[in-house]
Amino acid sequence: MCRCAKLERMGEYRVYRTYPEGGDEDAEIDKGMHFMPQNGNDRVINFPKIHRENGREMHSNYKETVRIFKNARYYYNNHFDTLWTIDAHSYGIECLIYNVPEGILKRTSRSDRFDEILTHLEDADFSSFDQVSEMESLFGDSNTQWSTNEADELIIRLQEMWEDWYSKRKNAQLFH
Repeated sequence: MCRCAKLERMGEYRVYRTYPEGGDEDAEIDKGMHFMPQNGNDRVINFPKIHRENGREMHSNYKETVRIFKNARYYYNNHFDTLWTIDAHSYGIECLIYNVPEGILKRTSRSDRFDEILTHLEDADFSSFDQVSEMESLFGDSNTQWSTNEADELIIRLQEMWEDWYSKRKNAQLFH
């Protein structure tokens, strides 16, 4: 069964950076797309090409780190012994990691990188966080934005899991 949303209408969406007299040929334009889901009244606007380009320009550990956090969410929800679940969507996680300083993403140790990202995000000022396309803030009330409460919940739950795993690993090393 396809889980794709059925689209009523879609088309190109443009953000003009300049309005030159010569018309579109001389304009600086950011091109995206817009669509209306069949069962919804809110138009969705996104910029997939800009998103992809910005993601490619990140440090080579960026995509791997996004996968680590998505896998951690999956592990937490399906294997970690808790009554809670993490409802963070994949796009929100990807955008959250996009806003982590490159110096942290450059860490070669995955466990150090994971831990430092959680520490960084715990104290981060989310008001400056953008989506990967950098065309809209990550947090807000629109249908393409995320809630800071959901991001905080993700961070708290992953820290809880990390601390539990780390203390078990540390204790196990003490006995061997």
